Amino acid sequence: MSKRTGTQLTRPAGERSEGPVVSSLWPTGTDSLTAQLTEGGYHDATGADPALMAPAIARYAIAALTRPGDVVLDPDCGAGTTIVEALRAGRHAIGLTGQRRWWRLARANVTATKARGVFVDGMVLILDRRPGTAVAAATAGLTGRIDLLLTTLRPGPAGDLDGALERLHGLLAQYRPPLRPGGHVVITSAPQRHPVRHDLLDVPSRIAAVATAAGLAPVARCVALTATVRRGRTYTRASLAQRRAAARAERALGHPVALPAHHTALVLRADPDAADPALNQPLPALHAPPRPHRPGRGTRPDSAAA
Repeated sequence: MSKRTGTQLTRPAGERSEGPVVSSLWPTGTDSLTAQLTEGGYHDATGADPALMAPAIARYAIAALTRPGDVVLDPDCGAGTTIVEALRAGRHAIGLTGQRRWWRLARANVTATKARGVFVDGMVLILDRRPGTAVAAATAGLTGRIDLLLTTLRPGPAGDLDGALERLHGLLAQYRPPLRPGGHVVITSAPQRHPVRHDLLDVPSRIAAVATAAGLAPVARCVALTATVRRGRTYTRASLAQRRAAARAERALGHPVALPAHHTALVLRADPDAADPALNQPLPALHAPPRPHRPGRGTRPDSAAA
């Protein structure tokens, strides 16, 4: 397992060394979310996703923990920023959602991205509520092939944190099998305050407990910045709702309350020691190589692996 040294994660000998080392502080707040979406050519409705993962955060996690040709999965993809950023980085990507609204929007974003010349596989699937549907969709031809599961904690109805965590646990339990041994999971979460006491909730620790219960090994707790500092001034880019919430907290607590300037990114790993031994066998390439032509026999087209 990777280990922490100072403010960075270092990899032991023999483990993948390509790409940047994962830092505990992610410089992902240089541009506002609006600027990121505009520059990325996302559909205008993308910003309406209440749990949208900023493209810069998705891009950093993908660059740090995967290589070109790897497979990225978001089992609760919303508007699809994780899928789009994976495709742009040359990774295969799969997005899942149970809501047709987000399915249509994520598909629109993926289609627009592929139209710009992306030559890797990307898909967005919609799941119904029947038992086993999610497992079947995730494991069909993909058991042990997912290199990175990248998602965010989506709020439950009326801000129900317990319900959101319970749902996250279900997703992690369902999509743990497709992860390759040693593959990574990144779960992001925005700061949340108690609705009555207004104190900050330790949501990341509860997410870590849920992920551990699903069979994942914690690696690091990182800060993904959503703010930047220019000329000695911090630009938090907090939304109107966040500013109003901070004002309510100040009145209730009687002291200044800082505006949110980061998301927490929990990095976990599929522990190879706990994986099915059958999954430790070498896997064929994602796409089968062409068969050599043999004299005297006709050729037939090869089908790509699932």
